[in-house]
Amino acid sequence: MQNPWPPRDTTGRLGAVLKRAGEDWEAEEQLLRVAWYYYVDQLTQDEIARRLAVSRPSAGRLLERCRQSGIVSFTIGSDHFDAFKVGRKLKETFGLREALVPPALNGTNLDQSAINRRLARGGAQYLQNHLKPGEMLAMGWGETVQATVDLVAVDLMTRVSTVTLTGGVNAYVSTLRRVRGEAAEGCTDAVIPAPIVVSSSTLAEALRRENGVREVMELSHRSDHALVGIGAVTGQATLAQLGYVTDEELAVIAGAGAVGDILGIFYDENGEVVDLPIHDRRIGIGIDELRGIRNVIGVAGGSNKIAAVRGALRGGYLDVLVTNEEVARELLAAEGVTVD
Repeated sequence: MQNPWPPRDTTGRLGAVLKRAGEDWEAEEQLLRVAWYYYVDQLTQDEIARRLAVSRPSAGRLLERCRQSGIVSFTIGSDHFDAFKVGRKLKETFGLREALVPPALNGTNLDQSAINRRLARGGAQYLQNHLKPGEMLAMGWGETVQATVDLVAVDLMTRVSTVTLTGGVNAYVSTLRRVRGEAAEGCTDAVIPAPIVVSSSTLAEALRRENGVREVMELSHRSDHALVGIGAVTGQATLAQLGYVTDEELAVIAGAGAVGDILGIFYDENGEVVDLPIHDRRIGIGIDELRGIRNVIGVAGGSNKIAAVRGALRGGYLDVLVTNEEVARELLAAEGVTVD
């Protein structure tokens, strides 16, 4: 029997509301892309107009709307990042506190260093909005982490304390000297006085018992935020670049099922730590200790890191992820999630 009450169509009040909501999301996403292209990627209005297939005056009007709406002040407000559909889906799918996904530069092929620099801008934007004076920032190591810290405003970095999560004195000290200078306003820098990986498990065990090493690692557990990179076991792995492992050793690690590492701890596609000899020679906090820090921010991207990032998410190592749009879409596709 035919229902005598016809359904409300999209021309009714509810349909109009839903239509406006969808249009609002589309409009805000466009504003966010314009803001990122102009203020972060530093593209010209002509370049933005070509990427969005609009006129140059339209691009200028969109930039003005970014300022008027409050999306842009001196930084891009992180509360607005949820309006990026891909980032919002990533956050929901993996239970993240936040997912920052800089928009793709369509038609532009970026090498890994360029991707790292672009993601570092996103990581720095997040820290600018969430890292407060007087708090403690725990730091991992690697190119992207260093670039992120370099881009955080000096006036903020001079009012927070830092602590390292692994050994590797030279990498940390050079970064802190660049961003802190001599004006630390009473804040402290605590660095684990040891290499990241040492020559034997016996030496590593002895170093971990040293007061100077143990005290810094214990201090890191009380951090307000932790900033970490994510390494791959293929391509130009950071541990290999630093000389801590050879390409042959990386091949053995990959053969054992590892897809990536955080702080030199290797894990498989499900985020389970792989039993490897290199872990016995490593100086740094453990994976459970990392999970115990209240806000862990991972900054990583590039096609060679998709499996590594997915494993870190599945392992629950991260609260916040900054990654590029291509990787974000691949991560969602692997979980069977589509983005409208």
